[in-house]
Amino acid sequence: MRKFGRVQGPETPSVPRQKISQRVRLIVAILSGLTACANVPEQSATPVLDKQEIVAKLAQSRWDALRRLDLEAAYELLSPASRDLVTLEEFRRKSGRVAWKAAKVRKVECMAEDLCTVQVDARYSIFISRRGREVENDHAVTETWRSVAGNWWYVPPDGL
Repeated sequence: MRKFGRVQGPETPSVPRQKISQRVRLIVAILSGLTACANVPEQSATPVLDKQEIVAKLAQSRWDALRRLDLEAAYELLSPASRDLVTLEEFRRKSGRVAWKAAKVRKVECMAEDLCTVQVDARYSIFISRRGREVENDHAVTETWRSVAGNWWYVPPDGL
């Protein structure tokens, strides 16, 4: 039998709407809590950057800065001893000779707790004035990075 668009059937105990919404909220809260617990990794499973990863990221950021011609950022990654020997202006002058087109850190090897070498595949261009043209070339670069007081720094081979 229909009454006002509703089907009437056997009497079911009516539950006030307020109680239903409280029950739904309780179920949602319980399920959310279980889901949140399932997503929390154990402490031992939390990835911690090891020194190779840290050095790789720093080396890549230095090369990215060189490519963008952000020479101040590249200079800041020089070891403190290197910055004592070379001013930012000298670094700019020497770094401006080559245009780095691409660079990708390929490998990091650490031979001591505070010493790593980084192998970088780089592409550069240089203007040759006597020929009046720009030449591009690929270059494999090996860098030295050293940890001083807990921070990693690029150590140039020739003190720049």
